[in-house]
Amino acid sequence: MKIGHKNYIFDVGANDGSDGLALALANKKIFVHAFEANPELIKIIKNLKKKLEKRKGTLINNYKIHNYAISNKNKTALFNISKNSRVSSLNNLSKNISKSWPGYHESIFKVIKKVKVRVITLYDFMEKYNIEHINFLHIDTQGHDLNVLKGLKKKINDVLEGEMEASLNKKKSAYQNNHTVDNVKKFFKKTNIKINKIVNVKHLSKKGVLNNEADIYFLNKKKKIKFKINRKYNKRYYARVLNENTYLKDDIKDCFIKIYNKIF
Repeated sequence: MKIGHKNYIFDVGANDGSDGLALALANKKIFVHAFEANPELIKIIKNLKKKLEKRKGTLINNYKIHNYAISNKNKTALFNISKNSRVSSLNNLSKNISKSWPGYHESIFKVIKKVKVRVITLYDFMEKYNIEHINFLHIDTQGHDLNVLKGLKKKINDVLEGEMEASLNKKKSAYQNNHTVDNVKKFFKKTNIKINKIVNVKHLSKKGVLNNEADIYFLNKKKKIKFKINRKYNKRYYARVLNENTYLKDDIKDCFIKIYNKIF
């Protein structure tokens, strides 16, 4: 694989590909490397990419999906695939999940199968492709985000900015061996990374579900961000395209974009 770029976005835990493909379309001068462990989702991601290319009338050449799980060691491991693919993880579910997430275990978190996956570190990936820095690192690996960062080793200091998730309380986490906000803070103290913002994620759809997750936004305190990342996109639009349930306004907008791309 030839890499002809100097600026990169990494999307770790790509799921259906919406975030990574949206970032690729919004940042055409930046190459997006996306990583997804679930082989069934790789097919969905490639399908969404083709649909978007057809709608926009242009190839998305700055995007590549890799069928790997990302962690702090290179190995082979079993990956837990849940009923809802968004909560699949290398981590096993917490033994207390029925109490911590009442009503969610059977409908969403329940593991339906385990698949053997190849696990790599971002350090080795960057070394292999001579990637000097990551402009934006998006991590959503369901309880494994901190291990993704640890797998960068000294290259954590070559990340300019990023976003990840963490639990507020380890005992009430959905996953075993999950990291907390405090664990992340402790880890960053030994790096050039500082936390910019912490936003609690509220779960309000069912009573009794604890507000135990947070999104963490971080920045490199020693390296200037020269290339601003456009992170503004409508996630629901990509879901509509994937499910072939777009609105008339989506179709009209994409039609004009397609005409523009053909002309220019």
